[in-house]
Amino acid sequence: MKNECAIVRDLLFSYSDGVLSMTSKKLVEEHLTTCESCRKILEEIKQDEEKKSQIKEIDYLKFVKKKMNKKNVALFISILILLLLILFHILVYNRYNEIASTMDIYLQDDITKEEYEAIKNKILEQNNSIEMKYVSKESSLEKLKENLGERANLLDGYQEQNNPLYAFIEIKADTSTEIQAIAEAIQSMPGVVSIRTYQNYNPYGLFLFGITDHIK
Repeated sequence: MKNECAIVRDLLFSYSDGVLSMTSKKLVEEHLTTCESCRKILEEIKQDEEKKSQIKEIDYLKFVKKKMNKKNVALFISILILLLLILFHILVYNRYNEIASTMDIYLQDDITKEEYEAIKNKILEQNNSIEMKYVSKESSLEKLKENLGERANLLDGYQEQNNPLYAFIEIKADTSTEIQAIAEAIQSMPGVVSIRTYQNYNPYGLFLFGITDHIK
């Protein structure tokens, strides 16, 4: 009996896994009907296997949950980056549209009153609701000094008599199309030195480098 118990106990793990041959399986089952000790061992084997199975299942669920958490974090970060990019593009193009609807018309130093009035009238012919502001040579120089900040002393040698800047007219329209129409209408008029618009500038360059100091 003891020898048979030893043989059966060696076979119990395989029996529990269902991998015994029919002959060995029959031997184990016949022995179990009469041996309570071996039945208890088999029950313990089954309980251990059940616990191991539960632990594996829990570990697998933890692994899946951890993997899902990582995916959720990655998805959240991706969505956040996408939203930030969209917001950035909106800010860039809103700012660009604002800048592109402005222009500066630089005037000759010896411009006559009649030439200046003709320029103003031509602008108003294109759009009589635009904002228009005259900026003198002196104001241009003071504004440039303000923009230079601590380096304003670079302009100490420039006074009213040798001011290298031009007087100009600041224009603020509703759309860049209006600016384009005004520029085409006055670009060759007497008294106009040059015209500065921002329609051909890179929108991101304008936004990042802030070429908007003249806009109030």
